[in-house]
Formats: sequence, C-alpha cells, structure tokens
Amino acid sequence: MKRSDIRTRILEALNESASSPVFFSTAQIDAVIDEAQEVLAEEAEAVKRTAYQALRDGTTYYYTRGIATDIMAPYRLWLVNENRRLTAVSIRELDVRHERWIGVNGDPEVWFPVSWDLFGIWPHPATGGGVLRIDYLAWPRSLQDDEDEPEIRRADHDAIVLYGIYDGLMKGWAPEKAIVLFNLFVDRWADARARAGIREAQAKTFQRGTAGTPEFRSGVLK
Repeated sequence: MKRSDIRTRILEALNESASSPVFFSTAQIDAVIDEAQEVLAEEAEAVKRTAYQALRDGTTYYYTRGIATDIMAPYRLWLVNENRRLTAVSIRELDVRHERWIGVNGDPEVWFPVSWDLFGIWPHPATGGGVLRIDYLAWPRSLQDDEDEPEIRRADHDAIVLYGIYDGLMKGWAPEKAIVLFNLFVDRWADARARAGIREAQAKTFQRGTAGTPEFRSGVLK
C-alpha cells in the first residue's frame, strides 16, 4: 500500500475524514506510519540490506555507524575475496576456546558482536586488502511522499494500519479499544517474525549471557 492508502485506512477507522481530519493531522499520522515501520523492522526483521567494509590491517573492531547509518544489527559476515562465511560466536566463546585470542594476527575466521553498534573479527588481518560483506537488519527509510510504499513486506502492510489505529485510540482516550488493536498488531508481527527466519539462529548464538557477553533483545543487540 502507498502511504496515502495507509493513512486513509487509519483515519477512516478513527472516524476521521481522510481529506480533512479534525482531531489528527496528516503529519501526525505519517509520523505514526514511520514509527510502525520501525517497530516491525525491529521486532520482525522486516528490512535486510548488505554493506561492504574494507579490512584494515591490525584492526579487530568495527563500528557499524562507520559502515552504514541504517544498520540495526549484523547477522551474517563474509570474506568477499575468499567467498567464505565467518562463524558467529560470542566473546565468552572466544575466551573459552582461545585464552589469548586478543592481538592474534591471521585470516579472519569468526565475528562477534560487542555492543549494538560495534562488532569484532578474529583473528585480525596483519595486512589490509580483504573486504567484508555484511548482511544486516536495517532500519527502514522514512516515507517522504504519499506515493511511497513501506519497505516491509506488502503482506505486513495491514499491521501498520493496526498500529496506526491503536495509536489513534490511545491518543483519543480509548485505551480499552486500543489494547485490542495492539494485540492484533502483536499477532501480525509474530506472523512476520516467524517468516523472517534469522532471529532464532541469532538467539542461539548470542543469548548465552554473562558479563561482557552481548545479548539479543528480540534479535537486536543491546
């Protein structure tokens, strides 16, 4: 659905005129549509993209914001020049398997998250020249025009409508009705999440939390 179609459905469900709403402004509804996109992207892994990063000699850690500004969480890393996938591990696992892993040079074998915007590779290359391919969960782009469509799957566009109605009911002092809509929204995002297929694999790798070990909240590093 286009943004204008989503907005119309939300406003009509709230008994507002789509062309000249009284209680809600067009800008308010558009902001809620973007917010719903972000919720779905975070909770249902709705947007996936790829970026590339040149390896730097002697460098273990890389900030995601220096690679792409829309990275929510990496989920798969490859060495492009060798067409080889790096194994995802936790810092705890590195400590157990390789007691003195810090400072080791060599061809990268594994990658590990450190925080929401930082990950590391091990071993780090003694010299540069290689390239990392980073497959990542992304924050959706804000819709700029009424003809724009959300980046999430079309099958999940109805979930945005449900979220918009829920938000409107909360602002319109109808919390009991709003909760019903929010529960429907949760059901829809659970369906979308089940289709995504990344989160369970991530959770098994990273939810082994000890101090210093990154954990996932709904599949996103915290």
